Amino acid sequence: MGITVIFENGEEKNVPSYMLDYLIRERKIVAFMRSSGWVEIGRDPIRKSQQPLTRSGERWSDFLFKRSQQS
Repeated sequence: MGITVIFENGEEKNVPSYMLDYLIRERKIVAFMRSSGWVEIGRDPIRKSQQPLTRSGERWSDFLFKRSQQS
């Protein structure tokens, strides 16, 4: 299931939900859409990810994102 995000350059795009934590952590997006409306990064509360770490210490969402980039 996709999530609508707004990137730093103002581009609005639908991305896979597993990428959201990565995009927030890497400061690549400024906002994303929740069912209750837009969430602005740095202004609105955001729940911290509870995703498990991989063996290399990366979050699972980071691993999936990097893997999808290689395809």
